[in-house]
Amino acid sequence: MFRMKNSIRENNSILVLSEIINQPEISRAMISELTGLNKATVSEIVRRLIDDDYVIEIGPGKSTSSGGRRPIQLTVNKKAGVSISFEVRYDRISYLITSLDGEKLDYTIEESEMNKDNIVDFITEVVEEVKASIGDIPFGIIGVTISIHGIVHENKIEFTPYFDLDQIDLVSLLSERLDMPVYIENEANLSALAEAAFDNEHKSLVSFSAHTGIGAGIILDGKLHRGYKGRAGEVGHTVLYPNGTSCPCGNQGCLEQYCSTKAVVRKFQILKGDPSLTFDDLIDSYHQKDSSTLNMILQFAKDFGIGLMNVIGNYDPEVVYINSELLEEIPELISLLQHYLSMTIYKNVPLKQSILGKKASLYGATVMNLQEFLHVENVEFSLNMEKVLEV
Repeated sequence: MFRMKNSIRENNSILVLSEIINQPEISRAMISELTGLNKATVSEIVRRLIDDDYVIEIGPGKSTSSGGRRPIQLTVNKKAGVSISFEVRYDRISYLITSLDGEKLDYTIEESEMNKDNIVDFITEVVEEVKASIGDIPFGIIGVTISIHGIVHENKIEFTPYFDLDQIDLVSLLSERLDMPVYIENEANLSALAEAAFDNEHKSLVSFSAHTGIGAGIILDGKLHRGYKGRAGEVGHTVLYPNGTSCPCGNQGCLEQYCSTKAVVRKFQILKGDPSLTFDDLIDSYHQKDSSTLNMILQFAKDFGIGLMNVIGNYDPEVVYINSELLEEIPELISLLQHYLSMTIYKNVPLKQSILGKKASLYGATVMNLQEFLHVENVEFSLNMEKVLEV
């Protein structure tokens, strides 16, 4: 059962908890130094957080240079609750279950057609199974966040180009079935939250996602930028070729009709005259150095680079993370894209292949669950990346 203590709502408590969340281990004295709160205030807040199950003591840390007693280290009580994240595509659903520090407890992908008729039952079944498995822990399931490939505004789906989830009020339907908070957000936005949680160096970044569609999640000055109606970063529906291929959004020649994974596979099928060819066939053909496939991928990179430059020009990020199955399989394309940028005014903006891969938006959904539950603006992960990347 979801439970929230009143003590967490007080501003100083949020300050203290934020520092504990974003440090693997931290002492009361260090919290006092970082927040500017006096030691007595910090000690009282920590006492309440421990009583309310948010924080635990994990033993003494290292002595200071002046000697004396070693400070008692604090950390988030990660076993007090779990977060559930879903990513929904028209042909696949995946989910990630984590503890309160973001540590993965379970990760599952199911290849299945998802639509308005089966999505609520599927998510409800998974949540009920998790609820039964975790037993009686202080906070239970802290929330469910769902990653959507489409436009989301104020917790409602406004547009999904490749399936019909925009025809239902998904949050309301799930809220009727589940006794816990439910949130939805655009996939690229959640991917950006995840990149920001693992990247403690940059305050402004873009997560450029190219899967069934294309989108850009934007972090500006440490905050997610959604735009007026949730349409910020909908770069996939900017026009690359006027009067080009028709797009479900109503435009012609949209970027995602040329550079999404779905579009590239379709182009490969047309190129080879075989509609049964798959993404894996495309990758094999590339590595076998088939000349027509190589030329097609080169054209893809040029088109993809235009989309990147449009995003960089609009938002001026410190760094761009790229999340694309195609670039995961052909990583040398990152160097080619960086070469294209090197000939422009954007030459100093680094491009990085996201190491979160398919889990990016799922970890971003975990961030959202934690932000909402703990009432904090920023969440930083300091997990062992090898554990994050385990399938």
